[in-house]
Amino acid sequence: MLVVRAPLEAQNEVWSEAGRVDWSEFRIANVVPHGQPLIPYSEGWFTNPDGTKTASFSYFNLNTEEAFDIPLGPDNFIEPRELDGRQPTHFLPASSESGRNRRHESTFTVTVPGDFEGQVVWTLRAQGISASGPSLFGSTAHDMFDAETASSAPVAPMMRIADSQPARGRNGPTAGPVTVRVGESLPLELWLDLLGREKSIVNWYHHQGPGKVTFAHDRCDVTPDEGEAVLGTLATFSEPGEYVLRATAIETRAALVQHCCWTNGYLYVTVTP
Repeated sequence: MLVVRAPLEAQNEVWSEAGRVDWSEFRIANVVPHGQPLIPYSEGWFTNPDGTKTASFSYFNLNTEEAFDIPLGPDNFIEPRELDGRQPTHFLPASSESGRNRRHESTFTVTVPGDFEGQVVWTLRAQGISASGPSLFGSTAHDMFDAETASSAPVAPMMRIADSQPARGRNGPTAGPVTVRVGESLPLELWLDLLGREKSIVNWYHHQGPGKVTFAHDRCDVTPDEGEAVLGTLATFSEPGEYVLRATAIETRAALVQHCCWTNGYLYVTVTP
């Protein structure tokens, strides 16, 4: 089995039992339709106003057609284990929206106390390959600060989902659980304040859950005329179980170059038979 290690100094190195393997074997230029692994990746970390620290994680799927469903457990876990549980279990194929790197940026965050020592490490196992990405706490090269509020470029919008409190940035609002039956349509309402910016793009994602999630519309462009808008769509679920839906609102995809400025919101859903 190959093992991808991501030490503080050199994230996402690939190792086999015989030693180090050339990482170029798995670089983005070699993204193919099927058969390649998933790579968890840390965007970096920042310190919050209350002194806690947050690490932001994304992932590469090195396949253009193959999606993965990997439940929380031995093939998809975070250490220390008390921090496990926020990561996705549904992994989309390689992104076609970002020619820069084709990864799925900042899908979740993990926040730890300010005096936390060591690293938060996310491990994924797929296609016979184990890959781990650390939080990179302590690395000045990966200290992102809170770009959502500090940048003079695009600003992360304020978001509220269902009954959540308004929030913005990577540590955005969390709502639920709400309940729906298999095959029934669940109305999704998202309130968005653009904070004076010109526009925002909202995307809905299947973040966690055992079955297939179908959105009536998984993307919406919000314009200035809407100002503070309530955006509605519908979601249906193919199997019972516990799900998490993620909504991401961002002004432009180009903002990702600065590792900012978007808001992630999460809706917990219980699907009954």
